[in-house]
Amino acid sequence: MKSNILSAACLAVLIGTSTSYAVGQQPTPPPANQPIPSESVPTTTGGWPTPEEAVTRMSSKLNLTDDQKNKITPVIADRQTQMRALMADTSGRRMQKARKAKSIMSDSDKKIEAILTNDQKKIYAEMKEQMKEQLQARRQQNAGGNMQ
Repeated sequence: MKSNILSAACLAVLIGTSTSYAVGQQPTPPPANQPIPSESVPTTTGGWPTPEEAVTRMSSKLNLTDDQKNKITPVIADRQTQMRALMADTSGRRMQKARKAKSIMSDSDKKIEAILTNDQKKIYAEMKEQMKEQLQARRQQNAGGNMQ
């Protein structure tokens, strides 16, 4: 049970931040006030793309309009802010944090889905499912490596 909740929380973080890495787009350059990272490192701390980068990558799969991009960007930014705060909080128990992460992701997914068309919602659901499968495969791979 603990593993499922924690997996769901990790999946939620991955969906919101890295689904678009599979798209193959080049990341946008970082703002002038940030150091230029190597090509393999995202431009934000914690390995997360900026909200704008995440939306650009989502847009390549979902074909978002400019209006949708403008509405989704603050949702992603809020989600990242909440997730960073949650990860920085050392007072909570692991399961509480996993539940909170799942709640944050669920709330932001609902907000994003409210902005999408029905066709886009289907693709978004497929994107989330792909990330879930990738997470499970990585988890199984890591579990297999730990048993050796």
